[in-house]
Amino acid sequence: MAQTTIRFSEAEVRIGDHTARVSDIIAESPGILYIKGPNGSGKTILLKAIAGLGEINEISYKGVEVEPDNARKWFVPQDPWLITLGDTGYDELWLVSHNNYVLPASVQLVKRILGKKIGYMSYGERKILEIIKAHNIMSELVCFDEPYSGLDEKYVELAKKIIEDLSRRILVVIATNKENLSPEGREAIIMARQLKEGIDPPPPTTTSGEIVIEKLVIRRGKKRIGLEGLRLRSGEAVTIIGPNGSGKTSTLLAIAGALKYKGRIEIKGKTGFVPDDTLLVSPGVTLRDVVKNLCRHEKGCVEESFFTLRELGVEGSDKPYVALSDGQRRLALLIPQLFSGRSILLLDSWLEGIDSMRRRVIYDLINQYLEGGGVVITTLPRGEELDVIEGLPSPYD
Repeated sequence: MAQTTIRFSEAEVRIGDHTARVSDIIAESPGILYIKGPNGSGKTILLKAIAGLGEINEISYKGVEVEPDNARKWFVPQDPWLITLGDTGYDELWLVSHNNYVLPASVQLVKRILGKKIGYMSYGERKILEIIKAHNIMSELVCFDEPYSGLDEKYVELAKKIIEDLSRRILVVIATNKENLSPEGREAIIMARQLKEGIDPPPPTTTSGEIVIEKLVIRRGKKRIGLEGLRLRSGEAVTIIGPNGSGKTSTLLAIAGALKYKGRIEIKGKTGFVPDDTLLVSPGVTLRDVVKNLCRHEKGCVEESFFTLRELGVEGSDKPYVALSDGQRRLALLIPQLFSGRSILLLDSWLEGIDSMRRRVIYDLINQYLEGGGVVITTLPRGEELDVIEGLPSPYD
């Protein structure tokens, strides 16, 4: 297999009128190249440029060279692909590898994921499936966008082992906003504009809410998800923790009224929901469409939402929603719901995909929302079984 080389030379990523520069670097196969930068800096666009996926609307790039230019490439997005070709994980793997696949590390865990029907997989399980598929694609360059986000510790370790094994054979490129990642590799930094100091968004608009849950039972295929009881009064928050596939998202969907269940769920107030998979929103809409719909076209909510989003670096109201980074899409779904008078917020995967500077701002806003009488339920991919803990997780975790 011929050596693959990536070279950044005076490289730039342009998003509308914003230009971010990338540090000069040369990376060669086999090995890993990390592309690091904050939300909206252009990491995903740069990754797509390397993978040969071209330009999107007002987004372009220069100074990116991949040799040989006909190298076989594969791209794994942050959110798992919505379109699947098989019924189970094994079907997917068989199709992409032409029945010539090799199971990576932790075979029992991998077999458990592959044997599951894709429609019943959790977000994290689908991410692992995409990483396993990338391991078996006969390519010379694989690009991963935030491969570890939304995964519990067990799956993070599995993903790292698979990617490390892959990097011994070919060149792997990983886009991320996280620090101190392993396995070891070279680093290219996107030098983007930073958030200005002293961000002071308006306080959220809140009305008192309440949730009572008793003997909740949800069935997803053969899996039974149970929650014995939970009561949240005005101003209270809890976090549902558990490994990938334990039923965190299903529990939130049942509370939101989007999934059938047995038992009792009683809700006082209007409910808002931010999904783990931010691409579930229709791809044909703009940022303005998303904000207006979540604000129910209420003028004050729209104005406060756009002001806060701009403060957080999410600009361009006419920009296609799908052209935003994952962290920006999460902010675009969350912020309008803070100003729309909803009493209850369901936040799947809490602050996943949002960089540390913006995490602190969101943490303060959510605490103001709670002080105003709101109720918040978040999820985190941790622990060995489904559990509920009191309060919000720290933004510094």
